[in-house]
Amino acid sequence: WIARVYEVRGALDVLAARLAAARRTRIDPALIARGREAVGRGDIKAMIDADLAFHRALYQAAQNPLIEQSALLHWHHIRRAMGEALQTTALREPVWDEHEAIARAVAQGNAEEAAALMRHHSDQASAYLARQMSDASAKNNSVVR
Repeated sequence: WIARVYEVRGALDVLAARLAAARRTRIDPALIARGREAVGRGDIKAMIDADLAFHRALYQAAQNPLIEQSALLHWHHIRRAMGEALQTTALREPVWDEHEAIARAVAQGNAEEAAALMRHHSDQASAYLARQMSDASAKNNSVVR
């Protein structure tokens, strides 16, 4: 299910990045700083909130309200999966490096790079979550036996 959610989210995020870059929108660097600060504190709820704030800023920068409305339908699933994924540190810092690169491409008006970076970001997150959930499921199944 979460892989399907990420397929939809990925498509919406790529579209948002492309449209925002066409407008050369500057994403507030404070959003990225807030995410990095949350990582530094190890505050998972704040990391998730900062991640959502970054993506919402991108959706709004696209200036197509249907993107944000559609994406937000799936965020309750994403928040749960992210809460699990962020229990380990492997995903925490790279996410903000990726966000920063996406924001830079958007501000520079490089729609193709912004879209490619967003696709990579979404694919990486989806693959990481799928692996983690599979590992957790295998661990739970071995404990039950």
